[in-house]
Amino acid sequence: QEQAQGTMLKVLTSFKSSEIEQAVNSLDRNGVDLLMKYIYKGFEKPTENSSAILLQWHEKALAAGGLGSIVRVLTARKTV
Repeated sequence: QEQAQGTMLKVLTSFKSSEIEQAVNSLDRNGVDLLMKYIYKGFEKPTENSSAILLQWHEKALAAGGLGSIVRVLTARKTV
């Protein structure tokens, strides 16, 4: 799991700001929920400049998935 989280964080931080919205909009509801799980996991262990980038991802994921996405992630029994 640690390796997957690290890889996912590298992928998220490699996106340009202008590409984030298009990437999020290409996901279905389950994909947005999974993305949110990785975003919150990234907030738990921030690295250099990752929090600012993760906030951009969070903004776009929230717009796509709504508050329900946050609720589903926070109440999920399975984590990433």
